[in-house]
Amino acid sequence: MSGVSLSMVTLIVPAMDDAIAHYTQDWGFALTMDTHHISGHRWVVIDPGSGAKLRLVEATNDDETAAIGRQACGRVAFFLNVAPFDAIVGRWLERGIKITEPERNETYGRIVVMDDKYGNRWDAIEAKDARQQ
Repeated sequence: MSGVSLSMVTLIVPAMDDAIAHYTQDWGFALTMDTHHISGHRWVVIDPGSGAKLRLVEATNDDETAAIGRQACGRVAFFLNVAPFDAIVGRWLERGIKITEPERNETYGRIVVMDDKYGNRWDAIEAKDARQQ
């Protein structure tokens, strides 16, 4: 369907300020909004660089707390296109981001699976066409 794009996804976190620090300092993403919604909830948006943004939501009950780090039931939840691969992944490793599956080459490109501090799984992918340039 043309004219439609995914602009934001919700990510449940245990503590807002800690999550902001993690995604901005450790991952190097940008904080683009930190305000209060008309509903009274804190509205926080993190931008990885392009594509969909992350809307951070602080857990407020047992069900939400139980979902932290398991929002995709142990599967990869987020997919990042990265280039240059070595430089970006290297910065993440220096900042303490954990690799959970070793780097490998797939038909579509080079990939490594990483976890954020809450256990959410992220694919960092350097597309095959990006490596040929």
